[in-house]
Amino acid sequence: MRLAGILVVGVLLCAGVGEARAQDAEAEKTIIGNERTATDAFYKGNVAAFTGVVATDGWGIDSMMGRAPVADLVKDFAAVTKDVKVSSWDITESKFQWPNATTAIHTYKWTGKGTDHGQPIPSPIWASTVWTKKDGKWMAIFHQETAAPPPSAKP
Repeated sequence: MRLAGILVVGVLLCAGVGEARAQDAEAEKTIIGNERTATDAFYKGNVAAFTGVVATDGWGIDSMMGRAPVADLVKDFAAVTKDVKVSSWDITESKFQWPNATTAIHTYKWTGKGTDHGQPIPSPIWASTVWTKKDGKWMAIFHQETAAPPPSAKP
């Protein structure tokens, strides 16, 4: 019985290794580029560029809009983005999880300076986007943002 348990664990570990091999360095570069395209398009109010990499049937969660379908954002894109003023921003500390070869979860740290409808944009934030390959193209289907906690005080 013990040998059967060891064999099951071995099979599961091998299956996990197979999933790890689903990682694709070229796809990760593309996804980071698409993440930058979506972010830049949002700040510039460019709905065509935004929907070129963000699926309109997707969803998002952030502190300004709450939970909302991308379709609603796209419908009101000009109104939502017109009062967003960002002078600088960057995406760093990218990490990827690969549930399968056509789905990637990209987590990263966003830092920047600007305002959203007169309110300072929180920085830094931790963000994650779920990307899926649709018709040969990587598209964002879910995005969430969480303000990063302040650095802990050292004793």
